[in-house]
Amino acid sequence: MPLLMTEGVCAVQPECPRRSVTPRQIPAPVSRAKCHESAANKRFLKRKASAWAGAQRIVFMIDKAPSRAAAQDVTDRERSDAALKRTYDCDVCVVGDDVAGLAIAIDLARRGREVILLTFTGARPLPLDGILSPGFTMSTSTLVDRVGQHDAQELLILSTQATERALAFAQKAGVAVGPRGRLSVARPHAADALVREHELRQELAPDTTVLVGAQDLAALLGTSTFTAGLGVVPAERVSPQALKVALEAEVLAAGVRALPVEGPLAADLKGLRKYLAAGRWRIRAFQVVITGPEAFARLGPKVAVLPRAPWVYGGFRLPAVEVPYGGMVEEAGLTGLRYHFDAGRLTLAAATATRVMTRVGAARVLRRHAAELYPVGPSLSDAASARMLPEPAGMPLVHEGERGVWYALAAAGDALSHGFLAGRLISGAIAEKDDRIALLQPFASTPLSGWAGRVARFAGYWHVRLAARLHMDKIATSTAGAPDTAVPAPDLLPDEEIADVRGLPPMPVPAAPAALPRRGMAAATSASRHAARAALHAASGWASGLAARAAAEPARRRRARREPEEEAPPRHPRGA
Repeated sequence: MPLLMTEGVCAVQPECPRRSVTPRQIPAPVSRAKCHESAANKRFLKRKASAWAGAQRIVFMIDKAPSRAAAQDVTDRERSDAALKRTYDCDVCVVGDDVAGLAIAIDLARRGREVILLTFTGARPLPLDGILSPGFTMSTSTLVDRVGQHDAQELLILSTQATERALAFAQKAGVAVGPRGRLSVARPHAADALVREHELRQELAPDTTVLVGAQDLAALLGTSTFTAGLGVVPAERVSPQALKVALEAEVLAAGVRALPVEGPLAADLKGLRKYLAAGRWRIRAFQVVITGPEAFARLGPKVAVLPRAPWVYGGFRLPAVEVPYGGMVEEAGLTGLRYHFDAGRLTLAAATATRVMTRVGAARVLRRHAAELYPVGPSLSDAASARMLPEPAGMPLVHEGERGVWYALAAAGDALSHGFLAGRLISGAIAEKDDRIALLQPFASTPLSGWAGRVARFAGYWHVRLAARLHMDKIATSTAGAPDTAVPAPDLLPDEEIADVRGLPPMPVPAAPAALPRRGMAAATSASRHAARAALHAASGWASGLAARAAAEPARRRRARREPEEEAPPRHPRGA
């Protein structure tokens, strides 16, 4: 039976402002005057009583109140919004405008790929300068244990080549670099580990590290807190903002389309075509590259897990302290101390066990760390701040997840060098089917997150701090009880024999600059050629021909302290 629509007439009472769908007029009920006075639902009214012979009919009561829009109006609005979304098709979509994302976009655009770059706003720059230097935060011995000696050597060579490429780009773009130098320093309890690190690096990548002794280190840094230093060659300080501006100009010159992302970003990365949508546009791409902490945080943990660690930043004015070394100084280990000195101004960054919530707490943590190095006092020049920074467990996070989805994330201290390394590996894998990105696949798993990650980091941080304190207390007790029998310090210079045997210093106390040995740069150079190289880093052409030089001179290096044959542990044959 066809249904008829009656506009504005109720099936029960004509004066009721409703409309109904019914085959014919229904006589008014006897016991009710209006339909809305009945106990039935106001939208759906089911009438079992019938004027005909026991037939059942359903009457739909549709509200015509002005506060609710009609269903067809909502559908038209949704269709209009969908029609206004613009769709972009491309070969590769790079999500993130950090150094790695910009380098990948430039490389792929120059290789003929159509690239779209998604940029994010609101990222705060760090007060600490960046550094362009090879190497990784993870120790070389741990790296060899994880991937083997040959793969570890290839990773070190790739890192050195990426650093040379970054320095060449900075020179071509006119970005100011310098001062030179990067020193990884250690306190007495970790000096032996730094010596072993230098020996292993010399075997895998010769002429990329320089070992510095305690006295030369005190002359370079103006503090006696550290007893061993490992200089990395090449190394150049550079402003991250200036380098990023040069990369953005190169991106525009390469013909890359840049789209800003202001609101939420939706992503569907399954299948052959990947979809990303934000605002009034959506993107369809065959390859998607996710780089940088902003992109990881925006896409969420279901797409990319962002490992982070708490850090504090700040600066001090120290006009009375003279430090001849202007490069980057970082402490080896989980403590994460990094600083550089510029014309009486100390810029410091330190990792913490837990997140610092206030600026007062950040200033207190910075002053405690700086007081172990120099007499700072209450002079805090820059406002201290706390930040959660990416920390992917000692190695850059560069790998392929789903097919056609690539990830690149580096620690904050190595974001520049590792960004160029990630750009070379990912662009080579997409454009040339280069499989060297598989060298970093063992480090693709992210560390523990949530409460388990916080507890593990807290325990590891204080394990390192307490081990250093107990070691220094033990040395201070032994030297105070028997001053004539001081524990000899290891010879930290691999190519020179020092006649005098120096004792390890007691618990380091921040001393005034006048109390430190005034040797100067000339005395440091005459005492050790390697200390001068660590301070100046005047060598060039490090990555080219590393394997050839290593093969041509197999005995170019010798151990810092050769073991006598009688001290070597005996070797028992199998089955004995």
